[in-house]
Order: sequence, then structure tokens, then C-alpha cells
Amino acid sequence: MISEAERSNITRWSGGPGHYEVYYIKFNHTGSATAYWIRYTLLAPLSGGAVAELWGVSFDSEDPSKNMAVKGTFPVSGTEIGKDRFSFKVGGATISQTGASGTIRGKEGTMRWDLRFGPVARVFRHFPYDFLYSAGFPKTKVVSPNFSIKVYGRVEVNGRTYECKGEPGQQTHLWGTKHAERWTWASCNSFKGDDTAVFEGLSAQVRTTGGPGPALTLLFVRCGGKDYPLNGIVQLLRNRSESAFPTWRLGAVHGGMRFTGEIGAPAEAFVGVEYTDPDGERLWCYNTEVANMELEVYDHGKKVEVLTSAQSCALEFGGRTMLPGIPIRI
Repeated sequence: MISEAERSNITRWSGGPGHYEVYYIKFNHTGSATAYWIRYTLLAPLSGGAVAELWGVSFDSEDPSKNMAVKGTFPVSGTEIGKDRFSFKVGGATISQTGASGTIRGKEGTMRWDLRFGPVARVFRHFPYDFLYSAGFPKTKVVSPNFSIKVYGRVEVNGRTYECKGEPGQQTHLWGTKHAERWTWASCNSFKGDDTAVFEGLSAQVRTTGGPGPALTLLFVRCGGKDYPLNGIVQLLRNRSESAFPTWRLGAVHGGMRFTGEIGAPAEAFVGVEYTDPDGERLWCYNTEVANMELEVYDHGKKVEVLTSAQSCALEFGGRTMLPGIPIRI
């Protein structure tokens, strides 16, 4: 019997058209103030042959001009997908429940990685009810089978190797038939003074038959040894989200607890990438893994904690329009 975490990672693609699937790894290398975003993807368009891709993006918080983005595209016929156990292999690169390895070469250079994931403390399911993972709505499903883990091994960027000795990271699985109309996402498990604290946030506007629907915001906070899942149906509507690139302000209430936060980074810290929906519609995503975050925690009106993360928070803005001034790198 496989674990809940591994079962959450099993590839959902049945082999037909109209589907996309993503496995991403993100982690910060604290010793060098760099960060990494690695994606293993599959796209089965409504028209045309399916392809698998391998993406690698590195971020240098001290010198964004050193940010690098590379991508490789491969026919899906050469992709190996595990059915009973989680394994996804594309272009010679592999991801499994316990680690990932691979190499990508592109115009901006070469990235190599050989990573192991630390023990899984919990699986984080972004949606609060099981039926939301089996129903046709929302059209994108998301779960983090390796949520708030330690990353070991090494990563190499253009000949420079960084040893990973328990770096803060995460591995997440997405699948579906269409991306959200627009979204803002952030994730952090590298806070000053509290190495157990975790934040995960997603605010997304989905398209309905009547047009774009309201933005729904789900949040999760772990602090002071307690978990605060702020993703119930009522909270999806009540959570506060003010998103204007390159800053996200948010807030939530959980019983007597109140959380207010701000996440942001300079525009040059972001890397622009292009996505394609199975129906062929394009959209654009602007991601950084070296944003700053401050989260204030109140207990019955009294401020009890301030979580701060300096250049080690993931922050992403996505949607159907391009942002001016930020090149699309892949």
C-alpha cells in the first residue's frame, strides 16, 4: 500500500486530449541566497500531439541579472509514467516521491540537479472537500504531496554547484483542463526565528459559463506550533486579497486569530514564462522565489507574532494578459 502523499502524486492523465499536468519543486538555497523552480510537465492539447516539458529556473536574490531560465520539450511517446507508484520521467530527468534528478540545456545555460526530499510532515490539500478534486469544477486541481520539506543533494547552474543540506522547499502536483483566469500565489517555509512556520496562499479567479467568477482566496498558516487552515468555503470568500504586481496584501480571521500580510519583490526579481491551455489559449506567469514577506499574527486583538522572510518567499502572478517590461524567458 502506498502512502497518501505518493497517491496524491500519481499522474492523472488517461492518455486522451484536453489535459495538462505539472509537478513542480521549489526551494531556497539559504547559504547562497539563491532559489530554484523546477517543473516536469505534460500537455495533451485538444488538437495535436501531446508533449512533455522540463523547465528549470534559478534566482539570484543579490543580482537578478544572473537569473536563468531554460526549457526542454519532448514527445510524450518518450515519457515514462508510473501507474502504481509515482514516477515521471521526461528527457532523461526523473521525479519520484522521494526525490528528483535531471539536466536541462538551453540558450541561457545549463542546470543540473540531484535532489532528495526530507520526510513528509503532511500532505496539504488546497481544496477543503474531496469532491472538488473529482468534480469538473474547478478546472485545475492542486495538492502538495511534499509540503514544507527539507531538500538535500545538489544543484548546478552554469558550472557552479550548490550543496543542499536541508534547504526549505516544497513539491506540488497540479492537473486539469484549463488554468484559472488569473491568480496570485505565494509560499514560504523560511521565516526568521521560527523554522517550523509555514505559509501557503492562493487567490484565483476562475472562468464560469457566465464569464469570470469572483476571486477565491485560500490561505494556510502554521505558527507557534499550530496549524490554521484558512480554506473553508466561507473563508474562501471572506479572506482578503489585494493583488497588484509586484505586491500582494492579504488578510484572514480564524476564530480569535487574525492574520495580515504583505509579500513583494522588485520587478526585476521576477521571471516571465508562457503557459498554454489544452484548448490552445495562451497565458503568462511571472514568478520569483526570492520575495520578501511579513505576516502579523493577532490573538484576540493582541499582536503575538510577526513572521518575516527576507528574499526567500515564492510569489507568482498569472493571467491572460502580459505585464509590460518583463521579458518572457521561456
